[in-house]
Formats: sequence, C-alpha cells, structure tokens
Amino acid sequence: MNDLIRQAIKAEADERVDSRTVLADLHKAKKRKPLGLIVGVATLTAAAAAAAVIIPTAIKKTDASPAAQTPAAQNVLLIGTDEYHRTDALVFARFEGDGSATIISLPRDIYVGSSPDRINGLYMQDPRKLTDAVEQMTGSKVDHWAAINMSAFGQIAGIVGGVEVCLSAPAKDPLSGVDLPAGKQVVAGDQVLAFLRQRFDLTGGDLDRTKRHQAFLAGLAAKIAGDKAVMMARSVREAIQVDQGWDVVEFAARFQGPVKIRTATLPVGEAVQRDGTSGFAVDPAQTKQFVEKQFNGEGPVRDECVS
Repeated sequence: MNDLIRQAIKAEADERVDSRTVLADLHKAKKRKPLGLIVGVATLTAAAAAAAVIIPTAIKKTDASPAAQTPAAQNVLLIGTDEYHRTDALVFARFEGDGSATIISLPRDIYVGSSPDRINGLYMQDPRKLTDAVEQMTGSKVDHWAAINMSAFGQIAGIVGGVEVCLSAPAKDPLSGVDLPAGKQVVAGDQVLAFLRQRFDLTGGDLDRTKRHQAFLAGLAAKIAGDKAVMMARSVREAIQVDQGWDVVEFAARFQGPVKIRTATLPVGEAVQRDGTSGFAVDPAQTKQFVEKQFNGEGPVRDECVS
C-alpha cells in the first residue's frame, strides 16, 4: 500500500489532490440514482478513489506497520451499457482479498428461468431484479453491483497508454467501426469501443464478443497501478454507478498493483426461440457447478488471442 501511495503522490504532486473533495464526490455519487453499466471498471474506480482518499492519512504509516487483515472475497456483478442505458455486457466477478479476480462473462441473451424474458432486460426494470436473477441462476450471492457506460473505455485506455489485445485474425466491420490487423497490438480511443462492440462476422456472434471483453479487461487489469489511479477516478466517476450499500474505499484498499484475473464464459447451448425472441437457455445444475469451479480457481486459462 505504501508503494501505491508514493506513486499516486508522485503522479499528482503538481495538482495537490484534496482528499475532502474526493470524499465529497464519492458521497454525491452514492446518492445518485443508478443509470447505466460493464466489466471490470469497478476495480479501476475503486482503486483510484482509494488512492486519492487514503494518501493524506496513510502517508504517516511506515513500512514497519503491521499488515492489515486480509479482506474477505466479494462477488460483484459488473454491467456494461450503451448510450441508451441498455445492458450491453454482463460479467460476474469474484474479487479475492489479495486483489486477484475471476470474471465470468454472462451472455446477455440468457433466458430468465422458463420465461421468455432475457437477462439483459432486467437492469432497466430494477437492478434488484437483475441481481436476484443472477443469484438464482449461478447459486452464488451478489454482494454488490457496478454499472458503467461502455463508451468510457476508450478514455480509460488512453489514461493507461493503451491496452494490449491479441487477435487471431484481422478484424474489420463497418457497423462497429473496428479495423485492426491480426496479432498483438495496443488499442485506445475509438478503436476500443469498436473492438468491444463487434459481433457480426464473428463465428460465435455475441458469444465471441464476450471474449473480446475478456481480452480487453485482462489487458486493462495488467496496467492498473497507483500512478494512474487518481486520474482514472476523475475520468470515469461520471460514467460509473455502484449500489448504495458498497463501501468502495474499503474495497479498493486491497488493490496494490497490477490486478491478476482469470476469465471464462458461462456455457450455453444452441439459441432457441421463446415467444418470437431468440435466446439461450442454461442448465441450472451445470451453471452452478461451472461458477463454483471458476470461483475456486479450477477453471481453464483463457486463450491469449481472440477471434
């Protein structure tokens, strides 16, 4: 934590961060009604806010201070929205006490139980309906939720100097605007959202798009560090919403450097029709078993390059 503090101080020395201002912003954010939601940025916002708030008090501590008790793991539902606040991506993440994380992409067209309703329509009705559905489907408790407008990711990528991703083949799609060669490369700005949004011309359609989300989040998590924390907080605070019961500062204290994450996608069968809509049905027992194994660190490692 001391390293995180020193780096944040160095990065923001000329701007003299006022912890009281950051705290006031956090309190205002908690009072606002939730708007829209995605993946992994709760980590960024929490780490950034904590860095700015903790600096004035924690600087007095020495390296000889006794280590704080490792915080408990928390399950967080991360929701990404488009400009109309429609759910564009869903990720169920387990953050461990040491800051590592396991994220499971939930295909947005999963049916809710035996109804024709799909899971991506619940957030606009009521965030509680969405978290209840995820808990029932996965058998795991949702401790908190965070929502972010996906358009903010281009700005975030720019703050960290771009995010490295790897494509197994060139990607070009006029609808999303993506135009990237095969292989490893750094994305930033408009190409970030284009990369995340493409689903046409992908063999697995929306299911392959979730792999894009995972690749971006893994690359972004690898760049989370104290020297960028305060700038990230200022950049995304208007784009992200969290549930009112979440102590974001306490949660952020566990992140002391690049975040290690494991990624996976919830398995689904072939798309089926219900009342004229297309979606995916899931096997309740298989879903619960899959989530349990992933959260216990037993799942496979994600492929480095995505389609």
